[in-house]
Amino acid sequence: MVGNLSIRPNCPRFDNAPIRYMNYKDKTRTIGKCICLMFLLCSLSTIAQDDRKYWVFFKDKPDKNFDARAYFDAKAIERRTMHHLPLFDWYDLPVSPVYLKQVEANSNVLKMHSRWFNAAVVRANSDQVYRLEKLACVDRVEAVDPMELALASMESLEQELQSSATEEEELLSRQTSRMGAELLASKGLTGKGIRIAIFDVGFSGAEIHPAFQHIRSRNGVLKTWDFVKKEENVWKGGWHGTAVWSCIAGKINNNWSGLAHDADFLLARTEIGNKEPFSEEENWIAAAEWADKNGADIVNSSLGYTDKRYFPRQMDGKTTYITRGANIAARKGLLIVNAAGNEGDGDWKIIGAPADADSVLSIGGVEPCCDSHISFSSFGPTRDMRLKPNVCAQGRAMCAKSIGESAADGTSFASPLAAGFAACAWQAKRSLTNMELFQALEKSGSLYPYFDYAHGYGVLSADRFLNATPVEPSFTFSKADIKEGSYNSETEMETSENYTEISINIKESSLADSSLLYYSFMNPQGGLDEYYVIKVTQPIPLSIPSTSHSTGTILRVSYKGYMQETTF
Repeated sequence: MVGNLSIRPNCPRFDNAPIRYMNYKDKTRTIGKCICLMFLLCSLSTIAQDDRKYWVFFKDKPDKNFDARAYFDAKAIERRTMHHLPLFDWYDLPVSPVYLKQVEANSNVLKMHSRWFNAAVVRANSDQVYRLEKLACVDRVEAVDPMELALASMESLEQELQSSATEEEELLSRQTSRMGAELLASKGLTGKGIRIAIFDVGFSGAEIHPAFQHIRSRNGVLKTWDFVKKEENVWKGGWHGTAVWSCIAGKINNNWSGLAHDADFLLARTEIGNKEPFSEEENWIAAAEWADKNGADIVNSSLGYTDKRYFPRQMDGKTTYITRGANIAARKGLLIVNAAGNEGDGDWKIIGAPADADSVLSIGGVEPCCDSHISFSSFGPTRDMRLKPNVCAQGRAMCAKSIGESAADGTSFASPLAAGFAACAWQAKRSLTNMELFQALEKSGSLYPYFDYAHGYGVLSADRFLNATPVEPSFTFSKADIKEGSYNSETEMETSENYTEISINIKESSLADSSLLYYSFMNPQGGLDEYYVIKVTQPIPLSIPSTSHSTGTILRVSYKGYMQETTF
């Protein structure tokens, strides 16, 4: 890179350095050594450049004696039974150990293998790839982009913030109360009986942090695994996972920072930290299979992959390996909860993988003050025009760190707040399948059935989930066709313009400070052309002109949970 080039034309001589004088034999020996060294370095460089990462997919799974009850945790069997799923299917059968040995013998490194994909990930050179493709057990070999790039979007804004003690206390209270913490507590809904897996960069300090003492005291951490180092110790790597965990189940200054403090946990380190090579997506898939095997009900993944790795067209819910893995996990009965991303005010803008997956509950962020989109939260829709994010939670939260706690920004913290809510919701309605719960959570959003690509269906609401109380009308519509004329002196012609004006009449009894009105224009294909948020402070009629929308366009308006629509 040019930026690393250093040109020093006036570099001083080292006049005091000793000078060695060589005779002819010394010189020839030295030259010979240099030639050998250069040849060796060139050879190693060629091998290194040729060595790449590959997915090796197998043709079949010959194991006919799979014992699901011996392989899976009892909770995994229970989940399958509850969701009317078979105890096992093709995806659950292990990869043939014979095939793995053959692949390992014909590659430099066998990095991981996946039963869901019936594949192994290896590092190999071109000669080895040729031999791998010739193996009778191999279906195909796919190259993986070898780039190792700077940390992807999800960490960039997730940093501690300076705030006063009063602000932190209010933030801590609001991050759970706005979702209905008091109502959930009154019903005894604390996530008890729900098993939650967390995939993250690490959980530094969490093994001794007082925020998790209530979980440690009942042995609520069932298993841990570091998929980076291949060991059980996950209490390293950074405070991000510690913060995420605290937003699901922590207790900070004697106040709950998450809703599911009686849930049980599986903690997985899948991220390396200051670099995000593709191995982290492989780790994510391996962790999802591990979580499935060990009986997880919910996975919280405050991770995502965007422009450092992919093009926007690939955010279609079916292209990236991690997205495909997330969809398989959902087919196994797991509820996958994932942060939408922090690209809303960057160049990328849209959600990343695996939040683009159809079966992933993608969580956007809103401001602590109100239910308006927080600037960094990534936008939907997906490339194939599906709604994302699905729902929202607070995008700024009080979190535990390696030592102590602080306020922090990021959809990484909205996601675990939502995951904690989901655990309580599933405890309340345990008979729901994961996808039935998914839909019920969408319907519990504060805006439902209204949606847009910044807020999804709004902030999760316990009252809406548990009570489904009808919403009282908060406004009325009136519609008028307007014709305006104008005179152009240059052409000496009169022109007229016809448009429809919608007046929204707010009921004075519904007026409240900082109340937000949302409206959107939905095209006949079901996509949104435009959407807006207005802060309502007075009961005077709001006018919405429509001049550029085609016949069949639907105007949808939501205020204080009540929605009404009209078609042009």
